[in-house]
This record gives sequence, structure tokens and C-alpha cells, in this order.
Amino acid sequence: MYVCHCNVVTDRDILESIANGARCVADVARDTGAGRTCGNCISSLRDLVCQHCPVRAERRTDDYAAERELGVAGAAR
Repeated sequence: MYVCHCNVVTDRDILESIANGARCVADVARDTGAGRTCGNCISSLRDLVCQHCPVRAERRTDDYAAERELGVAGAAR
């Protein structure tokens, strides 16, 4: 299923990024390009990271800082 239509990123792409070590939305955005255009997919991206990342129990403050740096913070909340 497409998560990010702008950059043609699927849920499989996101899960692969997590399997390869991504631990936050910013990591996945860097790896896949998801969330870097319009930002409408950020909430879905965040949900997938929270559900599938083995060390993520909650959103960390440094995630927000990294998302701001990428220009995706606060999008589609």
C-alpha cells in the first residue's frame, strides 16, 4: 500500500527501512523520501514507526528536532 504518494513510498519500503535500522520518522524519511514533499503522510509514517520499531515506545524530543531539520515536523498531525 502506498503511504507517500508524492514520493511513491510503500509500507513495505518503510518496514524495510525500519528493519535496516531506522528508529524514528526522520530516519525513515531520510531512507525513503517519505514525508519530504507535502507532508500529508507523516501521521501514517509515524504510526508505522511506532507500531513496528522494536525500540520505540513513544516519540522522543530529538525526533521532533530531526523532523524539523527535514522540514516534516508538525505536518498532518
